[in-house]
Formats: sequence, structure tokens, C-alpha cells
Amino acid sequence: MFRSGRGVEFLVALVIFLLLTTSPVLSRGKLYSTTGATTEKFPGEMTKPTEGNNGDSPALFYEVLRKSLKKRKTSIENICPAADPVSRRVLEDYGAIFVAKDVMPPPVCVFTSEEEVTRFQERAGYSSEMFGFDEVVLQPEAMKQLLKARADAQKEDLDITPRDGAEAGRRSFEDSLHLWHTRFQPALDYWLAQGRLTEAQVANLKSLPLRSQIAEVLELEKSGIYFSKDLSKSILYSIAAPGTSQHIAMLAFDVNEFDNPRVREILAKHGWFQTVLSDLPHFTYLGLKEKDLPKHGLKQVEVDGQVFWIPNVASDNTPNVTSQPR
Repeated sequence: MFRSGRGVEFLVALVIFLLLTTSPVLSRGKLYSTTGATTEKFPGEMTKPTEGNNGDSPALFYEVLRKSLKKRKTSIENICPAADPVSRRVLEDYGAIFVAKDVMPPPVCVFTSEEEVTRFQERAGYSSEMFGFDEVVLQPEAMKQLLKARADAQKEDLDITPRDGAEAGRRSFEDSLHLWHTRFQPALDYWLAQGRLTEAQVANLKSLPLRSQIAEVLELEKSGIYFSKDLSKSILYSIAAPGTSQHIAMLAFDVNEFDNPRVREILAKHGWFQTVLSDLPHFTYLGLKEKDLPKHGLKQVEVDGQVFWIPNVASDNTPNVTSQPR
């Protein structure tokens, strides 16, 4: 036992010495970081490389996607040109589909014709199944896992059934074009009556080529002239722009029982997740385990008590959307 202040001083010095020699951070005197060059930057990307994902924070979507597309011998620029604002918006809103596993994601963000859609669907392959009187068509692996999920649900006296019949699964380019006009035309009529658009503007919008029409609608929405069904938010939170729907890729299924938490758990177990904000019945086949979604560049967003997995882009300002089943 020490009997003087010197003994105390000795102990303090010994503790400090041990800390300095054993702490990996303090002994170095600084933290080391790595930097790396990034290429083909897009809005929403960060220039700093992503650190290893530990499950607490999601990886950056564009970094994950770039690596995934490189394995498929293509690039982000090929599927969604940086100069095309429609493609970029689609990628950041619906892009979860591009990191799906064991299926064929679409080769572009925006299909431009029925012929292009048909070629893709034939190349991807598809499987059909009768749900009551409705024939639903999906990519084979997506259908396989949906049927497994349904079987699991039925064991618990639950069910998983298509919302709005066959339209719950595969759709054509013409289907997506029809849905667009169910929002586009009523919105034009409304904003014309409100004096926010002139007759000349309405006539011009109607005459534009489809791609330009979509771009102009998205531009108008920046000033609060919305084209969704309830005219309170972007049209893309109501329906997909023509040629961009996940249903065209045959990797989406609209579920009647979407509001049952247990049904959502069963679907997630089999790789089906909600990925389109405000479209509650819409589930996307990703073929991944929920715990692995963050490292594939997807982050959680909760809407009305339901969890959506959307691309983790740095510039994302997730809108305060209201649920709107369609």
C-alpha cells in the first residue's frame, strides 16, 4: 500500500502508458481513411465511397447498381441515360427492381413500344397460374416464390390473391399507356378549369410525343400542378409512366391482402417486398432476404405503418406521400 501522493501519481502514469500502448486508435494518433475515384456520377450519388455495410446503414444504391450492371456487361448510362430526366426519375423511384436476384431485370428504365416490351418478356420467360378465374403471369422464379408464399399463407387460414384480376401481374405497354391517360386527361381538365393551365398549354401537352409529354408533366409538378389521381402529389405515386411499370418486367404483383401484417411477413420470407411508395397493394419480387436489402442499396421508409424498400440515393428527399392503392 502506497503511503504518499507519489504512489498515486505512479498509478496514474501507469494507466496512461497502458492506454497509449494498447489502443489501436490512440497509438496511431489518427484514423486512416481510404478514397477512391468514382465515375459516371449521377444526381443522388456521393463522391465518398461507401464503407462496409454492417446492417445499420444501407449501401449507396448507385454504387451497388454499378457493380451489378458491370457483371451483366452493361452500365447505368446504357439503361438510364443521364441526360434523360424521365429515366433518372424512374430509376430512383422504381429502381429496386434492378438489384433483384435470380430473375431478369429490364434492360432499360423506360420501354418505348409494345414490340420492345414483347421481346423482353419473351426473352425473360414467364409462367402463368390461375387464381380463381384470373390468369396471372410472372417471371418463373417470381411465380414460384409467390405460390410458395400463398401455400404458407393458406396453412394459417390466410390467402394471397390478385387485386384487379390478371392486371395484378404482367402488363403490356398498352396497359401502362392506358393507365397514364386515366390520370393525365382528368388532371388537364382540372388544372384548366382552375386557371393554372391555359387552353394553349393543354393543347401543346396533348400533342407532345409521349417521352416529352412525361417529362413536361414532371416539370409542371415542380410548381404544384400535380397529375396523381387525387391531384395532391406526383403522378408517379399514382401510376407508373408508360413503359416503366415493374408489371411490364413481370416482377410485380398487386395483393388484395396487403393490409394484413402476417401476409406481408410471409411475402417477405419469399422475396416479395413493397418498393413503390404510396402504392400499398404493389409488391416487387427481389429474391433477397430482408436482412440483405440494405447491402443491396435499399433503405426502409415507413408509410401508414407499412415498410417500403426504396433506392438509397444521397439526394433523396422522400416526399410525405399518402397511401393510394390503385
